[in-house]
Amino acid sequence: MKIRLPSLASLRRGGDAPAGAPPPSGTMVVPAAPIGSFGDRMRLLSRRLRSSAGWVFLAVFVFFAFIWVSLPTRALAWRIGHQARQAGYLIDIEDMSVRPWGSATLYNVTWTYAPSHPGQIPHQMVLDSVDVDFSLLKYLLLGNLDVEVDTVLDEAPIHAEYARSDSESSIKIDVTELPLGSVPKLQQALGAPLRGLFALHVDMTMPENLFEKAEGSISLECASCSIGDGEELLFIPGSSGITAKGITIPEIDLGTLIGKLKVAEGKASVEDFKTKSADIELEVTGDMPLKDPFSKSEFAFQMKLLVTQALQDKSETLRFAVQTAGPSSKMDPPDDGWLGFKLRGTVGKPRFMGIKSKTAEERMLERRQKNAEREAAKKARTKSRSTTKKTEEKDALERNNGPELPSAGGDTGGPDREPPKPADSEMRPPAEPPSTPSTLPPPPEPEPEARQDERPAEPPPPLPPAMEEVQAEGGQGQGQGDGQGQPEGQPDGQGQGEVPRDSEAPPSNDAPTG
Repeated sequence: MKIRLPSLASLRRGGDAPAGAPPPSGTMVVPAAPIGSFGDRMRLLSRRLRSSAGWVFLAVFVFFAFIWVSLPTRALAWRIGHQARQAGYLIDIEDMSVRPWGSATLYNVTWTYAPSHPGQIPHQMVLDSVDVDFSLLKYLLLGNLDVEVDTVLDEAPIHAEYARSDSESSIKIDVTELPLGSVPKLQQALGAPLRGLFALHVDMTMPENLFEKAEGSISLECASCSIGDGEELLFIPGSSGITAKGITIPEIDLGTLIGKLKVAEGKASVEDFKTKSADIELEVTGDMPLKDPFSKSEFAFQMKLLVTQALQDKSETLRFAVQTAGPSSKMDPPDDGWLGFKLRGTVGKPRFMGIKSKTAEERMLERRQKNAEREAAKKARTKSRSTTKKTEEKDALERNNGPELPSAGGDTGGPDREPPKPADSEMRPPAEPPSTPSTLPPPPEPEPEARQDERPAEPPPPLPPAMEEVQAEGGQGQGQGDGQGQPEGQPDGQGQGEVPRDSEAPPSNDAPTG
């Protein structure tokens, strides 16, 4: 016997039962509404979208979880250390962890300092962990950097903040109760043991992201500080002489050092920086112009140091160093007994020198100033001479022209008024009358006298034979009567037979001889 079971569709819609027939179970079923309306389609689409969104969210979550789990954190830590070494800092990072909201933790960070002087073993600073908080949302949306760093060094908390936008940058550093010997590079640079608690507070704002325009304040404090132990050598960076090679000093009480600097227009100026104890007195003045990058900023501080007699009695080395100090380090009255020093150089290469010493830049500036003063004096002398010359020319012109004559209807003068000088026409002599032509003949010009020194006498030319005979026959009669004198019209000194001069008629050979 075969039994036919009703299907699910037939149960829902009544199956093949005739209209109006009761269902097989004997219960009444409300007929279903027809599918295909707009509301049904929207509800179906919403259910499908929710299902798809759930699957997409699950896929994204699994993807990021996989990336986070498989992220090469050690490679990232090595990359950060490599970038630091390229910048000049020997920093190694063992590992790091990254959180999705933009923070990370660096583990076992080691900073190795370069030796400060030959033969020194490099020192290291080790930080167990460094928390870095980076605002990822600000960087992605606005392009602004906002980083905060927190760590602990020898149980002293260190907090730093750095923010940078297109218009300005800001930096804040807070260090409290840090052992003085743990200050980075300080112990290695000096060599001698350091004791005390160090605090530092920095709050600066850099408009246009430039240190040259920084504004803010810097304060530092060292409580119950001391240096030296009588065994280790003390080195003063940038110094010369015995302090550059190292000097053994006893334990020196530095007292409580308080320093305050005001940063305005890119220059950090000292407001208060001094300390006083039973062993020494120290005062610091001056300023520090900030530059970009910060490593190029140069020190311009002056230091005054007084080593008390009590400390000199404890250490023969210090007494010898004070007594043999160069003249460039000894202060003039009223600071007798004080030693003065200058701190120059950049942040990376500080340099100490005597307070009376001059750097190459200072000597060049002094020469330029002297040259400028010399040129200014030369220009002043030239201007004074030109002014004096113009005044003299003006006075001479007034003397030549005389005083101005009074205008018509003006002042008639008085007893003290000088009489006016005559005009130029009155000062000239009277002109001669014009000459009239004369009808008389001009007087004869005098004949020039013969000068024997003008032309030497020449011998008479030879006579023809006929003339020689005639001259021989009448030689005696020629010497008598008129023949003895000179012919009329012949100038004195001209004998017979001489060549006639210009404008004179030659003598006739047919003249009678007697």
